[in-house]
Amino acid sequence: MCRLLGYAAPRATTAAAVLGAADAREWQRMGRLHADGWGTAWVDGAGDVRRYRDPSDGAQSADLAGAIDDGEAVARIAHLRLATEGMGNVLRNTHPFVADGIAFAHNGSIHPVQELRAMVRPEEVERLGGTTDSAIVAALVLREVARGVPLFEATTSTVARLRERFPTSAINLLVLSADELVAVHANEGAPVPLELFESSGLGPDLPLDHVEHYYQLSWRREADGAVAFTSSGLPAEGWQRMAQHTAARVDLTTLEVEVVDLPQAARRAA
Repeated sequence: MCRLLGYAAPRATTAAAVLGAADAREWQRMGRLHADGWGTAWVDGAGDVRRYRDPSDGAQSADLAGAIDDGEAVARIAHLRLATEGMGNVLRNTHPFVADGIAFAHNGSIHPVQELRAMVRPEEVERLGGTTDSAIVAALVLREVARGVPLFEATTSTVARLRERFPTSAINLLVLSADELVAVHANEGAPVPLELFESSGLGPDLPLDHVEHYYQLSWRREADGAVAFTSSGLPAEGWQRMAQHTAARVDLTTLEVEVVDLPQAARRAA
């Protein structure tokens, strides 16, 4: 279970410029709960997807603050990790996962993971470097891309199939390539990790909406055309909640947004 942040902008800019300084600081401060590592991927000036990961707590990380405040990019995703029980807190399990110029960050979990793991070959996951359910989701999407399926369709059809097979799974995704930013919101019926919130000892300092809307993914468009996505935890003003079982694609060239219903997307892909 994790926190997600992503944006696409008309020109290279920082996450702090898109969110505003106060919201950028509050997003990083959610690392006080999601303290099992952080990472970010971005599209650089040459049009390549780059990545930086750190398996340690991001709340006080000067490197994460620098990525948010000073790291200019036309598109970026960032991730704060709250590790699923049994999934090691090590670098290879730290998001985003990157392969074939595509970066993946996941908020949620899929159980039973043994059943999920049976859907992939070991080498498909090993090249992503992780051992988690999240890395398996990325491997399944990449399998479809390797077959020639466009990234957005590969992502939506994969998530729709997984939700059908694992109906209490939580699958919020941010997927970034040199051409597009994809956000997926699919977690209806997923259990909220209330016991982790209680054991954190944060009490009234628990981030906003974590009890009522923990898995909510929201988006907004800025005045300059930039599009941003975030998990719950920031003040809701100005943000529009994504509907359950939907996905959005942002074209990095035009910043046009396409929204699809996941079950319909899966039927079209069948």
